[in-house]
Order: sequence, then structure tokens, then C-alpha cells
Amino acid sequence: MKTLIYFLIPVLIIATFCYNGWTEAVVTDGLVGYWTFDRQDIAGDIAEDVWGKNDGIIVGAPKVVAGRVKDALEFDGSDDYVNLTTLGDFGSQIATSTFEAWIKPSYKEGSMTLFEVDDINCMAWGMDINVVKEPVKLNNIVVEDIISSCIGYKVGRNGCKTSCSFSSFRIFDGKWHHIVYTNEPYITAAKRETRARFLYIDGKRYHVGGSAISEDHDFIAFTEPVYLGARNRQGNAERFFHGIIDEVRIYNRQLTPAEVRQNFEIGLSVEPVQKLPTVWGALKTKL
Repeated sequence: MKTLIYFLIPVLIIATFCYNGWTEAVVTDGLVGYWTFDRQDIAGDIAEDVWGKNDGIIVGAPKVVAGRVKDALEFDGSDDYVNLTTLGDFGSQIATSTFEAWIKPSYKEGSMTLFEVDDINCMAWGMDINVVKEPVKLNNIVVEDIISSCIGYKVGRNGCKTSCSFSSFRIFDGKWHHIVYTNEPYITAAKRETRARFLYIDGKRYHVGGSAISEDHDFIAFTEPVYLGARNRQGNAERFFHGIIDEVRIYNRQLTPAEVRQNFEIGLSVEPVQKLPTVWGALKTKL
């Protein structure tokens, strides 16, 4: 086995550095889980977490199709989703976290969920897409495809707080879009701790909201698993996603604009060989 590993390592290094000069790797600092949805990383109803220990459980019958990078999963909008597990103690870290994916959504009447968990202990985290058939004007603002991002946590002994942001982006255009959702801490002029929410759409950064955090707030581990392609409302799946999802990554920290750009530019190439840096990174963790 060691002989095989010693043989593979130089091969991977050489291949990484020789393909068109491309040597940049996916950001791994703070990476909690990475689901490629490549055919080789799916076995039956299990979608392998190629970085961590959070193998997803595929529910329904999403299809493996051509993705933004190699393969992806296509969700039918009625009963397909992936259970990404509770991600260990990640719920206690969502105040400074990042969700990232490539998506190609298809039109669906009403709202649908990209990912979400909403458990009985106040913890919530996720993103919904609320579709309108045609662009409309509200207060002289053109509204197209509404993306809502939410975060929930405990306040005091029995209180709960959920803060959501709503923004309009055109993403139902039949094209792939790189979407990144980050929660970032900062201190206001009044010295109150605040969480700012940012969306990155195809590498461009948008400030979409934020919420003040009181001293008695509490972020704890999820009691319910995170669903990808559906909303997990205390164990009930709803708002199923219609479209294709690829290259899902979750981090326990906020990515910087430069790091988001790095991952975005990697995804612009669909050549499978360009996943070699990620394979190399995963191999190092398992030696």
C-alpha cells in the first residue's frame, strides 16, 4: 500500500503543475465538508464527503448529469434532496461560516430551497429562492428572482431569534451560477457585535443584510441535519429544489473575497483533471 502511495504522490504533483500552468487549489482552510457529486464519489444513495466525514444520504432519485465541474446532481423539484447530516458541532459555528455551490436552477412555481435546516432548538440556517414569473416593479425597483438567506439562534434561556435578508438577482437564465453565502462578524461604531450577511454571485460581492448579536445569544449544534435541495423544517422536507447543483462546500469561517474568487475561477473550467489539486489535498489528510 505504501509503495502505491509513494508512486501516486509524484504523479499527482506532476499532473497538477503541468496542466496549462494551472496550480491553484480549492481553499481548504476551515473546510468542513465538500460534496463533488461526481459519479465516482456516489455509491448507491451515499454522496461522499471527499474532505470531511459527513457523507450525504441521497433521498428521492436525483440524476447524475453533466455539471459545472465534471458531474452534478439534478433535482426534480418534488421529492429529491440530500441529507448532509448535522455536520457535527458546525451549528455552533454558523455565526462565521460560508456555504458555496454551483447551481443551474430551473423554473418552479413558488419558492424552493437551496439548503436549509430549521430545528426545534431555535437553530436555523439556509437559503431559499422565491421565484416570480416575470420581472415586476416594487417601489420603482425591478424584482426578478428573490434570494432569501436566514440565520437563527437561541437568545437567553427560552428565546429564539431568526434574521433573514431578501435580495433580487437574475439567476433563472439557464446558465450556471456560482453562489456563496457568508456570515461575517464586525463591530459597529456603538461597539455592538454584528453579523453581516454577504452573497457572492459569480464572484461579485453583495451586502444583503445583518443582525446585531446580544450578549446572551447562543449558537449550538444542530439537532436536525442540513438538507441540500430542500428545507428541513424540524424533520419535514419541503420546498424542493428544481435544477442542478454541483461542487458544494461548507466552511466554518467566512471566506475572503480573494478566496471566493479563487474557488470561482477554478470552477470556470470543467476539465476533470483540474480537480487534481483537491484530490492531492484530500490524499494528504488520509496518509
